[in-house]
Amino acid sequence: MLRGDLQNRDPQITGRELTSSNDGDLTEDLMQNHDVFLSTLQSRLTKLQVLRHFWDRNDINGAIDAVRKLPDHSVQADLMSILMEKMEILTLDLFSCLLPVLLGLLDSKIERHANISLEMLLKLVAVFGPVVRSTISAPPVIGPDLHAEKRLECCSQCFIHLQKIPKILPVFIRRGGLLAKCAQELNLVLQNS
Repeated sequence: MLRGDLQNRDPQITGRELTSSNDGDLTEDLMQNHDVFLSTLQSRLTKLQVLRHFWDRNDINGAIDAVRKLPDHSVQADLMSILMEKMEILTLDLFSCLLPVLLGLLDSKIERHANISLEMLLKLVAVFGPVVRSTISAPPVIGPDLHAEKRLECCSQCFIHLQKIPKILPVFIRRGGLLAKCAQELNLVLQNS
């Protein structure tokens, strides 16, 4: 509208001149956004290098601990994607470490993060859910059994986190699409484990 008003009032001003006066502002905006983008990518690269350091040493626990401390959902989702392809390396202890990260990813505004979290939770709950449930509901062990006590403590932590998931799932079910399908499947697996 402004452009048309100026052109109607002064036939000497063309659209090209208006554009060139705004080009300086546009270029400045693009450079600022570019700098922010580069800084974000550099930060993400540094975080991924930290993860790679632990991964190269076969320290999956260290990688998971590091990603828990890094407030970057993209890096967390990247690690979850890798772990999803290597389910055979995951243990009950790692499951208990992953649950807080996966719950945090469900709060992300990025659909990819929530999708990865739901898919990973679906796989992990299918494997470890029955173990957690049976350990929690088992009668107390008589006599000292450090392994059983450690397992019960780990399963208790998992149980607390697993109780939070059904409260979050309706949000994804209402959205529809792939997220809803995965959330419904996870809800069923949680009910059956």
